[in-house]
Amino acid sequence: TSVASEEKFFDFGSISMAAGKVRHTYLVKNTTDQTVTIDKLYTSCMCTTATLINNGEKTGPFGMPGHGFSPSINEVIAPRQTVEIETEFDPAAHGPAGVGLIERSVTIEYEGGEQTELNFSAQVTP
Repeated sequence: TSVASEEKFFDFGSISMAAGKVRHTYLVKNTTDQTVTIDKLYTSCMCTTATLINNGEKTGPFGMPGHGFSPSINEVIAPRQTVEIETEFDPAAHGPAGVGLIERSVTIEYEGGEQTELNFSAQVTP
């Protein structure tokens, strides 16, 4: 793919629902000599949001597509440029039953249909 992340998976380890939201930032690089346009950014669940940070400018946060719709963001990444994808997971989003191992993903879609998927897991305790 023309856009790569060295880190495809992050493990938050054991996190407490009572302690609140956790964040992790992935670095995503345009490895080509051409500009690449990010078309969409979305998550696999409403408990997770993703924000694109391009040269300090934040776009988002974006969540799970509602009823099949996710907005186009048309964010251009310059050749060899790295952007940040800041993910936020709310362990309390699923209520008291949301304990145990969770796995979620963030998908970046590019013009032309290419995708990058970033995944994380956490062991949620009360």
